[in-house]
Amino acid sequence: MNQSLTKNDILGLIKQRDKSIAFRKPKKSSKSSPVWEHFCIIVVNDIEQEFVCCDHCKELLVYRQRDGTTSMTKHKRSCHVSLTSSSSCSDGQLTVTDYFTSSKSSNVPKRIKDKIKLACTEFTALDCRAFELVTGEEFLKMAQSIFDAGRCISHLSNVNVKELIPSPITVSKPISCYVDQFFFVYVFCVRLASI
Repeated sequence: MNQSLTKNDILGLIKQRDKSIAFRKPKKSSKSSPVWEHFCIIVVNDIEQEFVCCDHCKELLVYRQRDGTTSMTKHKRSCHVSLTSSSSCSDGQLTVTDYFTSSKSSNVPKRIKDKIKLACTEFTALDCRAFELVTGEEFLKMAQSIFDAGRCISHLSNVNVKELIPSPITVSKPISCYVDQFFFVYVFCVRLASI
């Protein structure tokens, strides 16, 4: 048997409990997808077939290395939901977003996103700030300004962020115009409430 078998051929061997068929976990590497924890490669007479078997439901899926693990990931989601969910509304059914990726897919590497997430967490927790602060319009404006400045000076290798952030005194100077505006709105609201 030096050729790839069909799904029906493999199912037949499984039903007959043929000794030529084996289920083998792939060799782990740093690039291996975590989805492999839930699947085995089908091997017949020491020849890997173009099929994998789900460890949970025993479903056979076509797998070609060049196509990647997307189909296994989708199957795992639906299989895991049907095994762990008792609600009849989900029934392990995949959503549209499981089949189509968003057009707003991020170009930001995961390690950068993780570093920013950690910095935001530390900023909010250690400085006793509200977690919602990081989604505020003005915070995002400030972050975008710092990011834009970084793009403009990226050719300078040793710029310290402290050189970009103004001192508290500098920040506090224009606040008086905001206070005047907010005070006017406050007085207006108080008068409106008393009517």
